[in-house]
Amino acid sequence: MRVAFVIRKGCERCARIVRRIVEILPEDWEVIYDRECARFLGGKGQELERIEADIIVTVGGDGTALRALQNSKGPVLGINMGGLGFLTEVEIGEVEKSIYRIIRGDYRIERAMKLKVTVNGIRTKDCTNEVVVHTRKVSKIRKFNIYVSGHFLDSVSADGVIVATPIGSTSYSYSAGGPILLPSLRAMVISYLAPFGSRIRPVVVPTERSIRIRLVGRDQDSLVILDGQEEIPVHAGDDIEISVSENYAEFVTLERSFYQRMREKLIKYVVN
Repeated sequence: MRVAFVIRKGCERCARIVRRIVEILPEDWEVIYDRECARFLGGKGQELERIEADIIVTVGGDGTALRALQNSKGPVLGINMGGLGFLTEVEIGEVEKSIYRIIRGDYRIERAMKLKVTVNGIRTKDCTNEVVVHTRKVSKIRKFNIYVSGHFLDSVSADGVIVATPIGSTSYSYSAGGPILLPSLRAMVISYLAPFGSRIRPVVVPTERSIRIRLVGRDQDSLVILDGQEEIPVHAGDDIEISVSENYAEFVTLERSFYQRMREKLIKYVVN
């Protein structure tokens, strides 16, 4: 068994959690550290793009899990270090119990759809949660033309546009007023950040369709943000094409269903 560890940047506490886990693992299991983890624990770390493992344990929050899913190969087991952590399976008080279950093989792998993103015909990294096209300047709205499979849908003036997967519909899109999509749905949701005009509402698009966002007008400098991890500058006249990827995000799941996780996390979100 090959197990890799990816931790939140600059988090020494996360590295201490990894040390505890490694002490539990069978001696014949191969252990791989990302460079950030190796910086605290010693030894040689690997770049995320070179990590390929049977299980990738991420210690941090959703951002850490998304970074691993975007750059590495292997199913992710997320350990939550105190935030909302919708993509994380294990809370901090459950680490030892959960790792013993992994050792016994008492887990399953679940797949989730990813988004394929091209900017002016050039493919970028796939996204597990969402693609955001956002103005580069504070308090400067941009104008976006939205197309679905080549058909003009709407022209929107807003701070930004979000296209989310079912998994991502519980994240930034949800905060922007978008609906929650169940994971079993093969669909994407388009939602808007501070749209100008009350008639604008989120739109659910089936996965056999593609979505194209075009920046129109002058001085439209914006950013394409991939899962909150990577930013690509775009300008007036640029096209962002979004469709379902042939690749999947894989998660290590122990027992909690999507519905249970949704109740726990969203109640925590509302209370906090």
